Amino acid sequence: MEIASELKQTLAQFLELCREFGIHPRLIGGLAVRGLARRKRFTHDIDLAISRHDKPNLIALLKQMGFEYQDQTQFEGIKASKRIGEMAVEIHVSVERLWDMTSNQTYTLSPESVEVPIDEAGNLLAPTASAEDLLILKLMPLRDRDMSDVIALLLDVPDIDARVFWTNCERTGNTRHIAAQLAKLKNALKSGEFRHAWADYYGDPLPMRDILTVVERVRSLQKTKR
Repeated sequence: MEIASELKQTLAQFLELCREFGIHPRLIGGLAVRGLARRKRFTHDIDLAISRHDKPNLIALLKQMGFEYQDQTQFEGIKASKRIGEMAVEIHVSVERLWDMTSNQTYTLSPESVEVPIDEAGNLLAPTASAEDLLILKLMPLRDRDMSDVIALLLDVPDIDARVFWTNCERTGNTRHIAAQLAKLKNALKSGEFRHAWADYYGDPLPMRDILTVVERVRSLQKTKR
């Protein structure tokens, strides 16, 4: 599924201005999953993380682009929005520490990043968090949308480094929570509870062979922790 043209144009302009302003963002949400995974779901938000040093320049950039923004002081983040044609584009920015309100867990990205194609044609490249970082971020809340994204990552990014994954969890104090979320995911896969959410976000039903592949990759992550 291709991203909306308004979102694509906004992201391309945003990334170009980031280069001009010397800002180094990394995508962390649905667009990041699109870039890393073969399966694509629709999203209309731009979720990203920046360093605290980049925050003043980012605010100036958003003003230049005509975005209305609000400073979310409880976790130093920024939320910005702009109507482009019939579409409202939102940008959610985490600064240094990423806070998940669902689980009340926090996480700080590792230094690793990768540049990946966001659009179907592969013309729009964007920097994203590493697959290991993104998997942790999606497991932290594990809502229906996040569960579907975790499944897509585990299926389409077979070279996720389990040791790096758990090292990042230990580094940020999230090991116990992420271990519990993996167990929750495995139960959902076995019971089929994820099926409706997967179909809502990714379309076609997930074949049984893919379900078994994800279960095995979850088990592999669990074994590496031990």
